[in-house]
Amino acid sequence: MTFINCLAGLVACLMITAGSVFSAETTVTHESHSTKHTADTPKAPPALDALFGGPFELQDHQGETRRDSDWDGQFKLVFFGYTNCPAICPTTLQDITDALEILGDEAKAIQPLFITVDPERDTIEVLNDYVSSFHPSLVGLTGSETQISKVAKSYRVQRHKILLSEEDHSAHNGHGSGASKGVVNYDAAHSTLTYLMDRQGKFLTLFPYDTSGDVIAKRLRGYLAGSS
Repeated sequence: MTFINCLAGLVACLMITAGSVFSAETTVTHESHSTKHTADTPKAPPALDALFGGPFELQDHQGETRRDSDWDGQFKLVFFGYTNCPAICPTTLQDITDALEILGDEAKAIQPLFITVDPERDTIEVLNDYVSSFHPSLVGLTGSETQISKVAKSYRVQRHKILLSEEDHSAHNGHGSGASKGVVNYDAAHSTLTYLMDRQGKFLTLFPYDTSGDVIAKRLRGYLAGSS
């Protein structure tokens, strides 16, 4: 199967699921969200460049207001996740870190961005501590629920809560006991793709979950060479 056929199928799947998920982003479930993808990701057909991405205004992990245009002139590696994520997020961010370290000075042309899907818990302080474990150029971004909802929709990112117990369901619905004090434990289900955007913020390609750092670095070098 060619790359274009694989990517077209992936995009079709994203577009089909987008309407139902985006219309009820805060719905809850007990189901697992993770699906491992293995397709190759060379340059996407031009028709796809308008499907993902768009302008945003969020707060970074140091409390500064940041806009997508702040990184015009650089490639952007954009990943959506959350700091309580047990495996997918730290694995992906480490793969991105490995890729940028392999690139060395060439990595200055690439800005990695980690956008939370869980603004309720991922405050500026939490993000500041979390991103320090990865590449020094990584910027963590959070904001209000409205802001995060908007940017997630523009990238066609799925997200919803997975409540961990019946007590959490009760607290989430406003029927929690005094002992629970309204505290809700949940996982934040989310899409697992990393987006590569060009120097003008246009979509270039997707990196599936568990794409190794050396593979990411090799493909990034191709884009860097093509833009010089």
